[in-house]
Amino acid sequence: MEDEYFIADDLAIEIRRRGHQPIGPFAELSPAFHAAASAAIDAALLDVNLHGRASFEFADLLLNRSIPFLIYTGYSRDVIPSRFARYVVDKPIPIRDVVDRLFLHALVHGSPRYRYGVGP
Repeated sequence: MEDEYFIADDLAIEIRRRGHQPIGPFAELSPAFHAAASAAIDAALLDVNLHGRASFEFADLLLNRSIPFLIYTGYSRDVIPSRFARYVVDKPIPIRDVVDRLFLHALVHGSPRYRYGVGP
C-alpha cells in the first residue's frame, strides 16, 4: 500500500522482476481491505499514511493473520505504535533493498499459505 504513484509503481516492477505478482498497489485502505478479503496475501509493504489515513488497522489485520509485512515510511518512528516498531523500514532506501527486506522477512516468518502446504 503506497499512495505515491512512482514509488508504488517502482515497488510493483521490482516485485514482478523477481517473479512474483503484486496484488496492488493500493493508494487507499478500502480497496486493500477488499482485496484482503478475497486474495491470498503472502507478504505486504505498507506506507503509514494513505491520503491522510493511517494504515495501522490494515497492519493489525496482517498481524492477526500471521502475514509477513513491513512498513516502508518516511515518518518518524514516534508516530508508529510500538507493536509495529520491528516492522519499520525507514525511507529513503533503494526500492530493491526494500523488496530484499520484505522477501527476507517473508522467508524467515513464512506466509500462512506456505506454512499450511497451500501455494504454487
